[in-house]
Amino acid sequence: MDIKEILIVIRNIFYKCFFIGLIFLVAAALLYLPCKCFIANIYQTSFGITEVVYYNMWAAFVGLIKTILIFLFLVPALAIHWASCEYNKKD
Repeated sequence: MDIKEILIVIRNIFYKCFFIGLIFLVAAALLYLPCKCFIANIYQTSFGITEVVYYNMWAAFVGLIKTILIFLFLVPALAIHWASCEYNKKD
């Protein structure tokens, strides 16, 4: 395999990881919405965390996962894509 094919394989892996993570994040959000009050009550009785703190923790979790997905998978995939396009122009 030459460098162009290796870059394409790595780029495709990053893209697939990003989209799979995004699908899991959307699925978690869709499963969370109908039962958020029930889960918040479980956390309140088990750990003594109020509902407001639990909702803030959930928002922080979603924000962290989105940041990880974008900066760990999407940005390198785009950079590799642009680098491979530049590599194609040289050939």
